[in-house]
Amino acid sequence: MRIPWIGSLAVMTMTMLSLLPTRAAAQDADALAKQTQNPVASLISVPLQGNWDFGMGDRDATATLLNIQPVVPFGVTKSTNVILRVIMPLASQPGPDGPRINGMGDIVATAFFSPAGASRLIWGVGPVVLLPAATNNSLGSEKFGIGPSIVALIQPGKWTIGALFNQIWSTSGANDRSDVTTTFLQPFANYNLGGGLAIGVSAEASANWEATETWTAPLLFNLNKVTLLGKRPVNLTVAAGPTLASADDGASWRFRLSANFLFPR
Repeated sequence: MRIPWIGSLAVMTMTMLSLLPTRAAAQDADALAKQTQNPVASLISVPLQGNWDFGMGDRDATATLLNIQPVVPFGVTKSTNVILRVIMPLASQPGPDGPRINGMGDIVATAFFSPAGASRLIWGVGPVVLLPAATNNSLGSEKFGIGPSIVALIQPGKWTIGALFNQIWSTSGANDRSDVTTTFLQPFANYNLGGGLAIGVSAEASANWEATETWTAPLLFNLNKVTLLGKRPVNLTVAAGPTLASADDGASWRFRLSANFLFPR
């Protein structure tokens, strides 16, 4: 005697099993997750990072920032890679007199020179460049700047622990605008849970040494997942946290959503 629901149950079970990640797929996701946590990994990626800063000014207004951050590695010699990282910001923030200010901010580009061979300490060093590309004076400095940048990290077991630093000084630009002397420091730590899932924390501390209130420092707790959109691997991130230091009219906390499209070789 044939029991119809047995066949249906078997088909459903096989379908569900086919949707589960295989061991190889999970291992690939874990490897990609660790690469996305390494700023000098030999991995082409295009992150789209959306930020919402809450509690700005007397009106507790919200500023939004979309960072388009392509990363492209180049092999210059058998022993050395160059990793080009570009940040192109699109901003919308409260204006001083009410109307919002919208447009592109200044572009920051970094070229890290990093050893191609594997080692316990992963590092990169190179120049960082500030390009005056802002479409509104309130969103940029109207200055060209340059300085050093360095990143160092280790990845023992399931951990990624490291820090990124850069310093920019303006060298030319509009003489009626303030000089640029800024520092950026980003310590970070991530723990990989398996299957491309990771949790982490980072601080993004920036200092404007020409301003009275120098530091802005959001602390972000994040959850990351490497998955597939169609056939394209992507690292999805949600993050939130308080602003530990800011100007009096600065944001009190930040929320972030990002999608990092990955192009493994």
